[in-house]
Amino acid sequence: METAISKEGPVADTRIKMTAFLLVCIMLPSSFMPEDTVVKWLIINTLVLILVLVLQYFIWQKNKYDSVRYYSLQVYILLMSIVFYAIVPLFKILSESIYFWLIALATIVFIMMAHVLNKRTTLSFVNKDHKNLIKIASVYMGILIFAGVVLIGMMQTQEAPENTGVTILFYLVGLLFIVLAPMFLLTKSEVDKLAKN
Repeated sequence: METAISKEGPVADTRIKMTAFLLVCIMLPSSFMPEDTVVKWLIINTLVLILVLVLQYFIWQKNKYDSVRYYSLQVYILLMSIVFYAIVPLFKILSESIYFWLIALATIVFIMMAHVLNKRTTLSFVNKDHKNLIKIASVYMGILIFAGVVLIGMMQTQEAPENTGVTILFYLVGLLFIVLAPMFLLTKSEVDKLAKN
């Protein structure tokens, strides 16, 4: 059992301004893909940004005397927010296509797998004796191949909208962050235990 964090220790920096800046840099191009939905998605994405910053503030209030834990959760929130902004443009393009449901299902399964396997993923990074990173990379490549086949099929059956290439790149980067983000949900004691296994 972990020792309770003293409330007389140093207070962690909220990093809210940094989070807001980074997310705005991703949110703006995300909102402009495709261009015919800019106003609607600027409003939606701004509301999501506000909710994320409010959530981060409440997490800071709860963990401000445990900087290691707070910074881990802050990175998780940041990465998953980037994931949202990165994958949404592709869903907007596919919204009136059957491919929407295929990509949506694959993305949901991928997110669930990443969270269920977060300890194994972390183990491959913190313990050099384990080779799980190769397996994780194989799964990631499998998802990429599946997504690529679906997207190529979409582009062959209908006229590809403007910025489709950038949209696909955003989506693939989002998948990478989905793999990395759940590792930051682990506590320091859990990571230390994995490193010693």
